[in-house]
Amino acid sequence: MKVLVTTPTGKVGSEVVRALGAKNVARRLALRDVSKAPAGEEAVAFDYLRPETWDAALEGIDRIYLASVGDQPADPEKAFVDLAVSKGVKRIVKLGAAGIENTDVPLRQVERHIESKGVEWTFVHPTWFFQNFSTAMAGGIKAGTLAEPVGDRWTAFVDARDIAAVAVEALVVDAWVGQILTLTGPDMATRAQFAAEVSRQLGREVRFQDLTDEQFRAAFGPYLPTSYLELLSALYGWVRAGATEFVTDTVERVLGRKPIGLERFVAEHLEVWR
Repeated sequence: MKVLVTTPTGKVGSEVVRALGAKNVARRLALRDVSKAPAGEEAVAFDYLRPETWDAALEGIDRIYLASVGDQPADPEKAFVDLAVSKGVKRIVKLGAAGIENTDVPLRQVERHIESKGVEWTFVHPTWFFQNFSTAMAGGIKAGTLAEPVGDRWTAFVDARDIAAVAVEALVVDAWVGQILTLTGPDMATRAQFAAEVSRQLGREVRFQDLTDEQFRAAFGPYLPTSYLELLSALYGWVRAGATEFVTDTVERVLGRKPIGLERFVAEHLEVWR
């Protein structure tokens, strides 16, 4: 078995690499800039928009952890899947997002294409990542404010380490073939509750500031590509509509343990916000 890991420096992909390493599973990292690969890892230059990079990435590969940025069009990834299957790839574990099953977003278009190819598949559908707070939102939290356009709606945030662990199980264990695995953390919380827990553990106030969609677009529009801004706006709209207010037991079923929760995540990331 040899696994191709796409987006291996991303929030989940980097944890997939670590988890495969812990299981001594042979792997190849596919990324745009091979200089960013972790030391000791086999890496190859790869870009969904450069088909000339695909053959080398797939040589000797029989399983793929497939991920892409959320606003990427479906067609390049679908073409890559076609080549992968033609070259003997037997299993694809695709990272999607909770709630896309009945939509026609590009992520779901790719999943339906994979289903049509006769290859073994598992689709991993996480809700919002805890790690958003320790990366993109970290600067605001460090300055004392978590600002998002979500109101007082609830989300069972999930840790990227749990997402990756589930994806790796799906890569190496047959039990999860043909399933959509919807992942959440163990408990729901509002953004205000998240800020309160950070405040408690830091020993200083971090407040939650609710934004309107218009305020969000005005604040972040100058810094984000239009396609990504539209994606985030839609995702926040799902939160405001209550679409993230659910908890699943999938992480526990797959891994045999409880998922990482709010208190632990905050405790392990305090230095990011000091």
